[in-house]
Amino acid sequence: MNAPTIFAGVIAEVLPNARYRCEDADGRSLVCHVAGDMRLKVVRVLPGDSVTIEVSPLDPGKGRIVGKRETRREQS
Repeated sequence: MNAPTIFAGVIAEVLPNARYRCEDADGRSLVCHVAGDMRLKVVRVLPGDSVTIEVSPLDPGKGRIVGKRETRREQS
């Protein structure tokens, strides 16, 4: 059994039907949906947020958002 690949990405665009277009560090674009754990905890995901994406080796064009990464914002 092949294990899924996990990497960091950024939300680029919000799509219909609770899907998101994400980009990784290499510039590859993926269509992702939010994992069930995050839906139950009502985690809000917006464009520009850093997220952790899990990609199946069987379909590398689709992914699952499994976590939201902490981003530090500069204080004014």
